[in-house]
Amino acid sequence: AQAILAQGALASVIFRSFAQRPSPGAPATTAATPAMAPANVIGKPEQQTMGGDKVEQLFGDKNGLLVKQTMRGCIQECLGCEAKSEYKISGIDWNFIYDDYKVSEEGMQQQDILYALEESSCCCRLCWRDGRPFNMKVSEGGEPGGAEVLQYIKPCSFPLNFSIPTENGSIDCPCCCLLPKLSTSLANGTPLENQSKYICDINLCVPKLQYLEKGNPVYVLKPETCCGGCCIACNPCTGKGLVYLPFYFHDPSNGSVVGGDYSGKETPQIRKMWAGLKKECCSTADTFAVMFPRGIDTRRKAGLLGLTFLLDFTVFERQQQRD
Repeated sequence: AQAILAQGALASVIFRSFAQRPSPGAPATTAATPAMAPANVIGKPEQQTMGGDKVEQLFGDKNGLLVKQTMRGCIQECLGCEAKSEYKISGIDWNFIYDDYKVSEEGMQQQDILYALEESSCCCRLCWRDGRPFNMKVSEGGEPGGAEVLQYIKPCSFPLNFSIPTENGSIDCPCCCLLPKLSTSLANGTPLENQSKYICDINLCVPKLQYLEKGNPVYVLKPETCCGGCCIACNPCTGKGLVYLPFYFHDPSNGSVVGGDYSGKETPQIRKMWAGLKKECCSTADTFAVMFPRGIDTRRKAGLLGLTFLLDFTVFERQQQRD
């Protein structure tokens, strides 16, 4: 056995000596090994930011987005089961908006750049409609089948209100814990470190959401208020607060309106738009104009798209309507 081991060790030494010997006429390669070491990691950062480059391409030159919910599943909803939410998203500018809450035909015909479809359990949509978890997957192009770009993930939560049965019916009370929230990640699961959440404070009649980055508040989204912030401000002459309800971005530190004021013609906001008689009367599908604050980067724009999804889910879906 010792003889066999000795022969194996000798053969290994001979093999290494021949492997290290340069072939005739070949240049010396003694410095090649340390020089090649860093080459193995040059391409890795580019692979990690591939999804970020796609976000830059799709959101970079956009001043706003038109988020159009489709009428997918309207028959299913008539039968009592909440359908999956589906959206088509295009770019928009202020020159496509008129009468404060209407989009011109040219604006509605802008090419769709993103398609979003909710992934959720049928059981949750049927039994826990207002607090259901979902993953809103956003892909490139205006139809299904495009390359996935972003994911907006909402965990299971409580609804905004709960009912207490009484002898004379029921009493609806606001729920101020485990409220809906939503986080953003790239298609490969890399988080963008931003979050949107519904917030509850002393002014219960005013819906408001908060947008955060790395855990730090960036915007508070809420409509114009009156009576010390207790009520939504209404103007019968213009229809604000009645026909349409713009949600403005506010500085969380001092409450000021970001990028303008309430009366400004181009103040950054998220606003529900008139979607046509058929869509408004025969479905719960909504259309939103998301007008970005000036100078924000593309990742924040992607995060504000998620804020729009959460606004639709919490404020404009059926969970704030009495059954």
